[in-house]
Amino acid sequence: MYSAIASDEAWLEQIIEELLGIDDFVAQLWKVRKSAADEGYAQDLALGLFRSDYMLHIDPTEPSPHSDLRQVEFNTIASSFGGLSTKVASLHRHLWEVDAYPPSVKSFIKDEALPESKAALSLAAGLAAAHKAYGSSAYRHPLAVIFLVHEPERNVFDQRHLEYSLLLNHGARSFRLPFHRIMDDTELSDDRALLYYPPHCPNTPFEVTTVYFRAGYAPDHYRDQKDWDARLHIERSKAIKCPNILTHLAGCKKIQQVLATPNSTHLFRFLPDEAEAARVRKTFAPIYPMDGSEAGKEARELALNPDTSNKYVLKPQREGGGNNVYRKAIPKFLNTTPQSHWPAHILMEMIETPSQKNAILRNGVMQKGGVICELGVYGVCLWRHSKGDILENWEAGYLLRTKGDQSEEGGVAAGFGAIDSCCLVDM
Repeated sequence: MYSAIASDEAWLEQIIEELLGIDDFVAQLWKVRKSAADEGYAQDLALGLFRSDYMLHIDPTEPSPHSDLRQVEFNTIASSFGGLSTKVASLHRHLWEVDAYPPSVKSFIKDEALPESKAALSLAAGLAAAHKAYGSSAYRHPLAVIFLVHEPERNVFDQRHLEYSLLLNHGARSFRLPFHRIMDDTELSDDRALLYYPPHCPNTPFEVTTVYFRAGYAPDHYRDQKDWDARLHIERSKAIKCPNILTHLAGCKKIQQVLATPNSTHLFRFLPDEAEAARVRKTFAPIYPMDGSEAGKEARELALNPDTSNKYVLKPQREGGGNNVYRKAIPKFLNTTPQSHWPAHILMEMIETPSQKNAILRNGVMQKGGVICELGVYGVCLWRHSKGDILENWEAGYLLRTKGDQSEEGGVAAGFGAIDSCCLVDM
């Protein structure tokens, strides 16, 4: 569905243009897209290493509450922790095999109850598929995949597992390129091939097949115009982008909102099969715009009322965690924010997740008490932008995050949660 959204530029423009006058970051991203489109895209292939996040939801107001799976968000850029989630699942299985768990716990955990996470292998296979689909170098340069990263990079050990798998299992060389060094260490050839000059051997250029963004998804990643020029530089190139600028924009919360707003018909544009659309819609929490439409007016009333705002979260068009406004804090936030900026947010009904008792080890400190979990499902998709043809598409493992039940946010890198693994039991 998201490959179709990213390939439908006319529809995407119609939705994104609502944000251009009120969200500077989205406006800059759209400016990059327009410049690349006006020149003509040099690469028709696009790669997505996606993650769709879910939580269990129980409506406490129902007479006979039952649990449903609700989507938190869909991540189209820098979907992290595929590497570390694989290791944590292996760690928990190892502890089970060496009898590290109390007998009372191990007695009801069977071997098949601890599913292996293959996220690192599967995501690396997605990068390898793009690397192969790129083809050979017309200049006979060696080929490589680029990981665009922060400097310094806090999440380096998660990324390393994908790098190692890419080399060991697929023979594909990769390099880590700090986002702020794009213009220093790369150049475009006459046909817009992206050439990378490693600082340790600048006389040996590598032709870049695939650029994997693990940076560039937040406003503070762009320090000045040079960094925006660098983003356009990558977008103009012949390298396969993961994601390209259109797929990045497709991950805006506004897109999630127009698909999930009650009675919206947008979903059927991309999922015309009614049964399939119904299955997907069932996972959506109600989401509303904060604009001047009828749905937006209704949302504003809900958000400004302290009694009703307690059931909602206000989300901006941002990734990375720590950006949302929750429940009773929403009215105060809106009353101190210019009304003209309200449409840059969406209002989403809170997912009310049942709490469990568990322990979290974080920064060497053991914390015990009530916890809730969030399940992320990775996916790989390689497609042709111009025709929408899907070349590769598979589920790529999982990420389970656990946090204290008093915490609203769930981002591990942002300091709110911890990586966990699944244990399957009969209920």
